[in-house]
Parts: sequence; structure tokens; C-alpha cells
Amino acid sequence: MSRLLIHLGQSLFGGIGLVWLFLEAFYALGPAHESTVAFMDFLLAGLLLGGIWFAVDGWCVTGFLKRTIEITSNAFDTPITIMFGDVFAQEGYKAVSVNEFFDSAVDEMHVAGNSLHGLMLTQYWAGNTADWDKQVAQNLANTPPVDAVGTRPAPGKPNRYAIGTTASVSRNGHGFLCVVLTKTCTTSIEASASSDDLQHAVRGLLTKARSVCSGNPLNIPLLGSGLARTGIKPNILVDLILLAIFEESRTRKITNHIRIVLPKAMRRRIDLTTIQKDWR
Repeated sequence: MSRLLIHLGQSLFGGIGLVWLFLEAFYALGPAHESTVAFMDFLLAGLLLGGIWFAVDGWCVTGFLKRTIEITSNAFDTPITIMFGDVFAQEGYKAVSVNEFFDSAVDEMHVAGNSLHGLMLTQYWAGNTADWDKQVAQNLANTPPVDAVGTRPAPGKPNRYAIGTTASVSRNGHGFLCVVLTKTCTTSIEASASSDDLQHAVRGLLTKARSVCSGNPLNIPLLGSGLARTGIKPNILVDLILLAIFEESRTRKITNHIRIVLPKAMRRRIDLTTIQKDWR
């Protein structure tokens, strides 16, 4: 909000200043004895001009009013929409990052309640995480874990899977692609990920999406932010996700439409116009 107020103030003062300069030039160089403009008329004209510029600048020039952009490229035929919103409210498959054990206990230790993983389980598998566990196990039946950690106390799971391993699960008509992004410290149970982990995770997700989505939209949240603890700035996270999509799309088409759905709280930190210019 403060960013918009700054832009609005600059536009309004700029409009008033422009009208003032025009009137100064008119009265200095124009016909003599010309009647002066009333102060309120001058002020309203300046505010109107500033308001028009605010809208034009916000949508067409700087783009600070944009809430969604679309990126297209001759290198691949899948349009990518980047938008602010709720990933769970979007049509199509939703990507959700999980830890390497595919834990399902939303106890603020194994799975945090405010993470997308936790929100997915509590909203769609409330009181029935056994169904989620069953679907994950069936989906990963032919994917061997990298190792088994026997020291993890219940309800933590023992099997550890590689970064990028993705399981397709569904509930009441909603499809999810749960991708391993973070590594978990078996002592502190703290999850973390690096930029390399993010790239492996996104590419593993896209590989799975290619065989699952069947042309349906794929919705990717801002993977690597929040509890993943990558320490990477949000704009760079978007670029890393786009880079993985670009590289995978050059290999083979993933699906008909991909959305990168950003948290609404990130509006002041992510500049969509800059991203669109960089990937144009």
C-alpha cells in the first residue's frame, strides 16, 4: 500500500507541476491581460492530469498496478501466467512442496500448519491423512527411497526420498503434485533447501506433470520461500522457477498452461513488470 501511495503522490504532484508550468508559460508569453485561472480549477486540472498519468503509468509504463502478467516465448508453446492469488483456488493441478520423508503429521514439528503442505492436509485431508499416506505410497511404489532413517520417532516416517521426487494425489476432484523440496535435519526436524535443491525440485515436478496433467493447467506456488529457508529473494525465486520451466519445455511440452501463483503478501516485494521485461 505504501508503494502505491508513493506512486500516487508523485503522479498527482507531477500533474499539478505540469499544469503550473503550462500556465506560467501561457501568462508570460501569451496574450496580455488574459484572465487568470481560479485556484480550484488549477488544482482540479492538476489532480486530474496526475490521476490519468497514475493509471497510464501503473498499467502501461512502470506496471506497478499489474496483478498478473503472461510470458510467452518462441522457444516453447506453453503460456506462463504469473499472478498474485491463492494457489488452492486455481483450476488444475496444484504443486505443493513437501519434506523428503513425505510426512503427514501436522504437529508444527514434522509439518507446519501454515505451510502449503500443512494447509493442503488440513483443508483436504482433515482427519483422514491415512488416505493421503496411502495415495503417496501407491504413487511411489516404483520409486525406491534413497535411504531409511530408523531413528525417527513416530509419527515421522522412516523412508527418505530424493529432492524432486513427486507424488500425484487427489481429493474430491482436486489434484495435487507433492514434490520433495526440503531436506530435514533428523535432530532438530528443521527443513531447509538450497538453490540447487529448488532447481532439482521444479524439474522433478515438471517431469511428473508432463505425464499427469494431460493438458490441464499446472499451478506452481512460490517454491523456496518461507519455511524452505533458501534465503533467496522472491524475485530471484521466480526467475529460478521460470528457468526450470524454460529448460524443461525445450525438451518436451509439459502441459497447455502453467501458472506461477504468488502470495498476495508478496506484492510489495515482487515486481511483475521487471520480470516480464527480463523474460520478454
